[in-house]
Formats: sequence, structure tokens, C-alpha cells
Amino acid sequence: MAQVPRRKAPEKLWRVSEDRRSRLILALDLHDSLAEKNLLLRRCMDLLDGLRDLIVGVKIGLPLSLSIDFDGISEILNRFREEFYMIADFKLSDIPEIIQVVLEDFKRMGFDAAIAHLFQGGLSEVKRGIDLFGVVAMSHSQAWLFQKSFHRLLREAKAAGVEGVVVGATRGDLISEARNILPGKVILSPGVITQGARPAHALRMGGDFEIVGRAITVAEKPFEAARMIVEAERNVLYE
Repeated sequence: MAQVPRRKAPEKLWRVSEDRRSRLILALDLHDSLAEKNLLLRRCMDLLDGLRDLIVGVKIGLPLSLSIDFDGISEILNRFREEFYMIADFKLSDIPEIIQVVLEDFKRMGFDAAIAHLFQGGLSEVKRGIDLFGVVAMSHSQAWLFQKSFHRLLREAKAAGVEGVVVGATRGDLISEARNILPGKVILSPGVITQGARPAHALRMGGDFEIVGRAITVAEKPFEAARMIVEAERNVLYE
């Protein structure tokens, strides 16, 4: 039986998702310190052009920013901000005043959302013009401090009023717990394929969107790799 797509904030993310029948967010973490900036930027543009019917969002972080600088990031945002839900992934972790300044700059650049840590506290004091997601569980095996603090971080996410949380796709049990404790929040799950989680596993466990990077960006055929993931998601959501 087809699952009814969840309808809650962020509105743009869900709208694009329903239009494309996809829950796939691309981690555009391309990095090549030896590559010529414009060539790497062109590679990003071509990749997004080729995946426009499959992915719903694009996550951009330090690796790409260091390679093409923020002028290059702005070019990507200016071209694709209407087509994708754009997420700034710089794992913000500072006093509320600094986080607010950064979020205001992200909004001016054209980002729809940002990812922040929750350990430092104070996010409830931040006046936000874009959506915010808090990290509560990472996908790699060494993130034991997150696991020890998981329930405290969920409480902090709820108190801060963030739009959603990040829970690694390799942590299926924690995804289910997060869904039970935060039923109205969006769950983003990185760590698909390259870090060991199967496509659509996070959705089965209660997650909303899967974040995939290297399994697509360095694939010989990125479109085919993305299509395989989206088809697995559709089998869970719509069959």
C-alpha cells in the first residue's frame, strides 16, 4: 500500500519531494585541491543538471567550498535554488549570536536550510530566516559521544524548535527512536551505500530523506546510481 507523504515543514522540501516522488538529497562534497576551480564548478553544474529529475535537495559543505570558494557556491545557488532545496552543511556550533549572523548570510546567499550541532545549546534564542536541522546521531562508527547523548540531544532539538534532525542511516534503531520522540520533525539520514546503509533503509525505519554523496558523485554513471536509489525509495513509499 502506498504511504501518504508526510506534510509538515519545511514546505519547499516536501513540495519538491512530492513532485519528483523522491526522498534523495545529494551531498555535493566534491573536492579536488589540484583541480582548476572553473572545471570543478562546471562538473557540479553538469551533475546537478543531469540529476534534476531525481534529487530533491543539495547539501553543500566545506569540501566543495574550499575547492571552488564561496563565489562558486553562489553561482550554484543562483542557478539551482528554485529547483532544489539547498542545505548549508557547515555543522554550526557557536554562541547564538554568531549562529544567527551566519544563518542570515546563508539566507542572503540563497540557502533554504542549514545544519547545526546541538551540544552548545542556545539555538532557541536564534531568530531564523531559514530552516535549521540539528545533528543528533552521526553515521560513522566512532561517534559514540552522540550515542551516549542521543536522548538529551533529541530533547534539545525539541526545545530549540528546529525543523528537523540528522540521524545517520547506519543507525536504524536511533532513526526509529527519533521518529517516536519527535513525530513532527523531519529526519535527514546520511551514510547511504558508502558508509554501509542500504538505500531506503532509513525510510523503512521512519526517516524522511536520505543523503547520498560519493555513491553518486564519484560513480561512473551518476544518473544510474541515483535512479537505483530513488527506485528503492519508491518501492518503500509507493508500492
